Amino acid sequence: MGETDNGYPETEKIVRMSKLFHVSLDYLLNEEDTEKPEISPDEKGIYVSREMANGFLLYQKWKHLRIALAVGIMVGSLSFSFMWSDIFTLLFMLVWIVGIVLLFSVKIADNPYRKLWNEPLLFDKAVEAELNTAYAEKKKFLQLFNLIGIAFIALGFLFFPLIVPAELTLENNISLAAGMIVAGIGIFFCIYMSGLVRAYRLLIMNEAYQQKGK
Repeated sequence: MGETDNGYPETEKIVRMSKLFHVSLDYLLNEEDTEKPEISPDEKGIYVSREMANGFLLYQKWKHLRIALAVGIMVGSLSFSFMWSDIFTLLFMLVWIVGIVLLFSVKIADNPYRKLWNEPLLFDKAVEAELNTAYAEKKKFLQLFNLIGIAFIALGFLFFPLIVPAELTLENNISLAAGMIVAGIGIFFCIYMSGLVRAYRLLIMNEAYQQKGK
């Protein structure tokens, strides 16, 4: 039986189309989905569907959360080095082991969106508008916490060491320890918020690809 206007292409063709446009089979088979790619055949690049964009942002969120948490607790654990006790030395080592494991878990994890950093990205107009709106709504929040993180880092490394005179050994050590904790919190904010901003900029501005081409 030949194909008619109401028929479906063979399964093999559908699979090839899903790979070509980087969309799911459900997306291709959903007749009521009004999101259709409005892209010229002459344009070169990766078509990013709404599904792919949301998946990429979620992946980047969890990736940078782990990186930020790892680096943040490793810096914060430096506070233990100002406490002269074997138990604090043990805690310091345990926290660093946890931090290293978190960093390696990010390094060895599969990244299904690696190609997005190296190729031009193509969007349906509706998806592009949604991304721009979402970024505009979150931009101030992300930048605010990034600035808070920078302020915490400055306080932890520059201000807290000066609060108590060095002659007061115990009090000075407590102040230095508190400074490391505050700096660790600041580093967490900076890494996490900067990672999310970078992810949005990749989708909206194709920033990584543009910089690579320069």
